[in-house]
Amino acid sequence: MSLTNKQIQGFVDKVCAELRFKSIHQEVAKELVDHIEDQKKQFMNQGLDEESAIIKSVEEMGDPVAVGRQLNKVHRPRTEWSILAVISLLIVMGGAVQLFISREAANSAQMFSQFLLYLPMGLAAFAGAYFFDYTILGRYAKHVCSALVGITVIGLILVQTQPGGSIRYLYYFSLLFIPVFAGLVTSLQGRRYTGIIISSFVYGGAALITVLEPSFTGLFLLSVCCLVILTVAVQKEWFGNVRKFGLALIYMPVITFILSIPVLISPYRLRRFQTMINPEADPLVSGWLTLQIRRLMESSQFWGEATILDSELSGTAINQLLPGWSTDFLLTYLIARLGYIAGLVIALLMLILIVRMFVAVSKQKNRHGYLISLGASLALTGQIALYFLSNTGVVPIGVTLPFISYGAGGFIVNMVLAGLVLSVYRRTDLVPKESIGGLKP
Repeated sequence: MSLTNKQIQGFVDKVCAELRFKSIHQEVAKELVDHIEDQKKQFMNQGLDEESAIIKSVEEMGDPVAVGRQLNKVHRPRTEWSILAVISLLIVMGGAVQLFISREAANSAQMFSQFLLYLPMGLAAFAGAYFFDYTILGRYAKHVCSALVGITVIGLILVQTQPGGSIRYLYYFSLLFIPVFAGLVTSLQGRRYTGIIISSFVYGGAALITVLEPSFTGLFLLSVCCLVILTVAVQKEWFGNVRKFGLALIYMPVITFILSIPVLISPYRLRRFQTMINPEADPLVSGWLTLQIRRLMESSQFWGEATILDSELSGTAINQLLPGWSTDFLLTYLIARLGYIAGLVIALLMLILIVRMFVAVSKQKNRHGYLISLGASLALTGQIALYFLSNTGVVPIGVTLPFISYGAGGFIVNMVLAGLVLSVYRRTDLVPKESIGGLKP
């Protein structure tokens, strides 16, 4: 190595020695060398020989220790305080709701005490995800994906003796699989149609697991989120220049699969699917719950308890009129019991959370971070959207409202998803930047 090259390397080493996070060393070193090279060319154009130009360029860079300390201030963890604040408010609100529910009926008295038990587990899960190096989901995507599927299959075998347990278990699997799938997609960048086919097969395997049980809410969330992730990757040409046929390759099998669902599912679930569109067709059985929710919503006021218009039901406690009032249809109950103001407050906080999450996603310049945070944000947003649709009588499904609904499993999984979103944002300046490009016309 020549003397001038040693000078460049020495300068770079001294700068990097001041940087706390090693993950950014390579990118900073490249930027420094490129800048020195540009300066060198300018000095050579002014008549200096190459060796003198390099020496002068290094001197122009200044004190390496001072430069390193300045760069260390730039490349440091970032916290998205608005997301953290909203999540904290929602958790406090969730605790208040569980306390309120515990006092509403004798069979719900334990809900608040149970919430206090799983709250620390959820906070620990959030902290673990927050400090987790999300790039592992891209670098070891196949291993993480295989591990998640393996644990799920083993879990399914173990919970078969518990009625309904496996379905809830698969719902959690669907949510966690979404950011894992995003990591897999980023690991296949540049693989063209091969990457799309592998991604589609992996999605198909996960979808098959949810169908076999079945868990159609989980299947729906999994399908929509994975399709959005693949669409973004194809549109941004991360697989390569495959936009012309890439989207067709993604959507044709999915459309075929969706059209075949009525043939695959049981008659009971088929009738339930039909009543989603027209609950009046079976008002006493499959459509009864949807119609009941609509009656309660129509009877609700802006403030205060709903005025039940049906004379036969007048005076009946609302929690006796609504199955799942303390869990799946908690929002409906709160609106009927306290007024639309309760629903509007929750809706506003959820809307702020969604907007801030996607703003955080848009700021990512690294493909791994962009897709993984997008996947986690989609998983949270999908649940929120479905919960509001089901609790306003649009679709008759049971789903979790992140951070507010009762239940340890849903709370912990959603805390992990939120932690991943903030983990990616935290490392915005710590992971080597890679242009994510833009949607080409």
